[in-house]
Amino acid sequence: MSRTTSNRKVIAAVGLGAAVVLGQTAALATTASASSAKVHASGSHHKADKNHHAKKAHKAKAKAHKPESDAEDGDDKAPTPAPAPSTPVSTPTPAPTPTTGPAPAPASLVNGSFTGKTVTFSTPGGNNTVTVTVTLTNSVVTNSTATWGATDGTSKRIITAAIPTLNKEAIAANSAKVAAVTNATLVSSAYASSLQDALTVSHR
Repeated sequence: MSRTTSNRKVIAAVGLGAAVVLGQTAALATTASASSAKVHASGSHHKADKNHHAKKAHKAKAKAHKPESDAEDGDDKAPTPAPAPSTPVSTPTPAPTPTTGPAPAPASLVNGSFTGKTVTFSTPGGNNTVTVTVTLTNSVVTNSTATWGATDGTSKRIITAAIPTLNKEAIAANSAKVAAVTNATLVSSAYASSLQDALTVSHR
């Protein structure tokens, strides 16, 4: 065998060995790559499971906390008041129309002369009397006179002096409210009493 042929064989053997080594290296790289991919996939799956479990735990915690929160919210809210009962609307009853009778007739005007009772009064000289007669025209006193009796001279003078003044007082007052004449209190009181009786008689 020639040297050339021997060298070729050696080179061929070396090339074959290198090819085997390269093939094994490629296989190892493929295996390592597959293992890495498997580990990465396993890690991703584990992480996804972990996230899934975390979400489920968070939902369960939120669900367990929600009633308590709702209860707290319910405690803070004021109770809704019950609606007030409606008040029935009452229809007012019309007031009855008062029935009026005929208007009273106006009081009749009084005309004429009327004499009152005789009034007796006592003085140191004895008993004295006064009787008043009044004249009315349309219920107005238009005249007043008096008859009198005295038992002594002093009473006679006093009565004679007082009667004209008392007659004027009766017309001016148009009533029995006459003013007493000075120094003739007793006769003035007796005159007023008789005059009042005459006015009372006039309205009967």
